[in-house]
Amino acid sequence: MTFSLDTTESADEERAGTLLIQEATNRIQAVIDLPGWADPVSGSPMAEADKLTPIQPMSYHLRSSNMVALDNLRATVRYIEKTNDVPMMALYSMIRSAVESTSYGLWLLSATRADKRAFYCLRLSYEHNEDMASLARAFDPQDKSGAKTREKLLELQQDLRRYKQHDLSGRVTTTDVVVNADKVVGKRRCFTGIQVWKSCSGLAHGNGSVMPALLERKVVSKTDQGGEYQLTSRLTFLGGFLITAVENLEVMRKRYELEIQPKDHY
Repeated sequence: MTFSLDTTESADEERAGTLLIQEATNRIQAVIDLPGWADPVSGSPMAEADKLTPIQPMSYHLRSSNMVALDNLRATVRYIEKTNDVPMMALYSMIRSAVESTSYGLWLLSATRADKRAFYCLRLSYEHNEDMASLARAFDPQDKSGAKTREKLLELQQDLRRYKQHDLSGRVTTTDVVVNADKVVGKRRCFTGIQVWKSCSGLAHGNGSVMPALLERKVVSKTDQGGEYQLTSRLTFLGGFLITAVENLEVMRKRYELEIQPKDHY
């Protein structure tokens, strides 16, 4: 990616970015206004997968994905509404979190068989258990928590005939999960999930190469070395990134609502 010294957005670009932010705000509110998160109906595909994963079942993971995404997206647009201000980088971290959490939800939903969904859930629960154990050791190096849950997850895996020999401890990469979510969502309005996740990750990590490439650069003064400039958020990128995160959330919610109904419902 190349960039010029001054990348100040034009008036038309600012208007386009503002419209995208407003559209995202309206769509997020529409999700907030939906009926409460429903539990799977007995006999539904989701209920079948849940039976195989009594520790953190599939519906639990999806509920968590929805909660994380909705909280971050709501906080993002409400900050803009209340302050009429756009921070240089802070909002991109929340968009990244929303894209990542919904991508994991879409990854779980991409499996079509109950046993495969169950294995995905057990794999994710195993990873979460190891992360929690690591967190506990950060506070107390002698902490031994996590062993009982690990053992139970491995026991549940043995009930999955096709997946008994698979490595439950093998972590799926977030990159693969986000790419998979792009396939589930399909055609995008602005950016793909992987484009948004990688961009926001670069900004969240303070990547000195990514920051000047993605942020708006306003020249303050010119010098023999090139010049001094001020970095600010680009409304076009911010709006487009928000739309991508909302697309993930909407598709995840719609697929969840379908999967919690009895098979003869569709």
